[in-house]
Amino acid sequence: MREDQDLRAVREALIEDGKFGINVGGAEGRFLQFLVGVSRAKVVVEVGVLYGYSTLWMAKALPSDGRIYAIERDEINFKRAQQLISKSEVGDKIELLQGDAREVLTQLQVQPDLVFIDADKLNYRHYLEWAMKAVPVGGVIVGDNTFLFGHMIGEDRGEKVSPTAFESMKYFNTTLAQASNFRAVMIPTYEGMTLAQRIK
Repeated sequence: MREDQDLRAVREALIEDGKFGINVGGAEGRFLQFLVGVSRAKVVVEVGVLYGYSTLWMAKALPSDGRIYAIERDEINFKRAQQLISKSEVGDKIELLQGDAREVLTQLQVQPDLVFIDADKLNYRHYLEWAMKAVPVGGVIVGDNTFLFGHMIGEDRGEKVSPTAFESMKYFNTTLAQASNFRAVMIPTYEGMTLAQRIK
């Protein structure tokens, strides 16, 4: 997908530091941007930032008074994201929060219109439990990597995962699929992306 200068700077930093590929791709970033726009989200919570590639995609779809609360546990990634986002044209819409997301989320006093989860797979179930309570009717939850490197769809892509991570992702997908107050769908990107909207 076409990148502007801000997004290109993040991608180049990821390549330079040997972390490119961990981030969402351009197509997924554009899709997230579309979701923010079509849902008319004003408040977004992102769990897992890396260098802020997906953060910037989403921020660029927010209205002038919109805000993203972006949580990153790793201190090195957090500092790099700070540097890159501060130079972007939407830096004032992004509040970076450093720490363990399970702890940060309990202290976050916001009602998100959209929650994007792209962090450690072991804790997807915990992030989901918070998100399902936090989003209002009409709110959207998005989880990336929900194929869990192929393990959720019976493919072996050479990536080992722990039984705990497997059960956590299974819980994430199954819970959203079965929840009567959410409408969910799984998008067959290479990594898998699960979306759900609260309907009641």
